[in-house]
Amino acid sequence: MALNGIASSGAVPSVTNAASIHASRCGICKLRDSSFCGALFNGTGALLTVERKQRITPARQNVYRAGEINDGALLICEGWAVRFIQLPNGKRQILSLAMPGDLISPASILEGRFAFSVQAVTKVISCKISFRDVLLRIRQNPALFDTWIKLTAAERRQADMQLVDLGQRNATDRVAALLHSVLLRQEERGELMNDEFAFPLTQQQIAEFTGLTPVHACRVVAKLRKGGVCKVGHGTVKVLDRFELERLASLR
Repeated sequence: MALNGIASSGAVPSVTNAASIHASRCGICKLRDSSFCGALFNGTGALLTVERKQRITPARQNVYRAGEINDGALLICEGWAVRFIQLPNGKRQILSLAMPGDLISPASILEGRFAFSVQAVTKVISCKISFRDVLLRIRQNPALFDTWIKLTAAERRQADMQLVDLGQRNATDRVAALLHSVLLRQEERGELMNDEFAFPLTQQQIAEFTGLTPVHACRVVAKLRKGGVCKVGHGTVKVLDRFELERLASLR
């Protein structure tokens, strides 16, 4: 995998009115039944009337920049993105990965500005749903409220796990934990085929997620390959020894 720096966000992503143009796409989305937007629209008849805007962002460009005014909940429809915080010295810490169907930071629907940025890993199609509509439906629908609470709790658990990784675990365990978490998510989505799954992150991005240098991340990836645990590269991960990957990723 190539080592890529942070691209500028000079390109202007395209924005369309999703409420009219993309309603049919939302209606046939295979992730709708298991995603927040599916729970949001389920039984409401609001698919065509809810205030939504869809945005196409090229790979390596920002979907959202920290501190910008934001007026809607951000969902990823297609592609992969990362949520990160940029430091003054140019370094950044990736906080989480966002895959199709994911709501970016569930707790953030209560905020108008975010302290984090969101960048596309691949080309991303995202949908912004107005906070007004989201909060109205959460207040009116107990099942949707439960879904939102579960997503918020899951985000907190993931943050706790990452804090333990960064503070107490070695480099191999950190990378293994990242790969194993993505494996489980892909398996849940039915996108794990013969223990192989999509993984478009670069070694730079692996380093930024795990708190390593790119060189160190490269060495760990090579170690996992030579140890017969997994092969990482060309946008995929091939798991060779799932038991060992789970052992390295486990906190127990």
